[in-house]
Amino acid sequence: MADTPATKQVVLVTGGNQGIGFEIVKKLVAEQPTYHVLLGCRSLPKGVEAISKLEKLAGSVSPVEVDITSDESIAACVAQIEREHGKLDVLINNAGIGRHAVEELPSLRAKMAALFDVNAFGTLVMTDAAIPLLQKAADQGSVPRLVFITSEMGSLGNTLNPSWKYYQHNTSIPYKSSKAAANMIGACYSTLYEKQGWKINCCCPGLRKTAFNNHLSVAMDVEEGAVRAVYLATLDKDGPTGTFTNIDGTEPW
Repeated sequence: MADTPATKQVVLVTGGNQGIGFEIVKKLVAEQPTYHVLLGCRSLPKGVEAISKLEKLAGSVSPVEVDITSDESIAACVAQIEREHGKLDVLINNAGIGRHAVEELPSLRAKMAALFDVNAFGTLVMTDAAIPLLQKAADQGSVPRLVFITSEMGSLGNTLNPSWKYYQHNTSIPYKSSKAAANMIGACYSTLYEKQGWKINCCCPGLRKTAFNNHLSVAMDVEEGAVRAVYLATLDKDGPTGTFTNIDGTEPW
């Protein structure tokens, strides 16, 4: 792996050791030599193991421990980034859980709470904690970028559209609601920092074969799920903000 000079742009990908997050990390490391990627993971050994699969790529990457359900873990992660890098140019809020992760919980309330704890509460707290580091990047002339990995399942427009391909799946109310909340978080931040020139967008990776959905047989290849996120993470000052998209185009809010 390459060294990490101070001139590199610093990117944090939460939930970066597997699934869509790992594909985002891999694509950034392979294609963006001027970036240093922080692979966010709840377990450092798992992060190190994931990075070992990237050794042949030219870019630079290192692990950072962060559990977005823990305020203390988020604070420690942010402190480490400030200590080691002094700024954060890009935050990719990828960490999340699906409905399969809560199936064994005893009640609807427990399932709803667990999904919101990660997909909404954790995403918001992580973003809020990272804002000062993103501002430091802006003060150095960078264009801060935030990417929220959400889902078309959280779209109100899709949910109310009888012709939508997943219209019959509206029974997944806890999961869909948590992703709708994540979309709202991203939309709110895009309006808060629009005048400052920050680029803040939501994107849906699509249904991909990952542990997130128990490697569902009908899901698509995971690699393509990273394409839109990496595009949004590498925008320049003229790039879009306040959008919700997938690899094929615009998603309805």
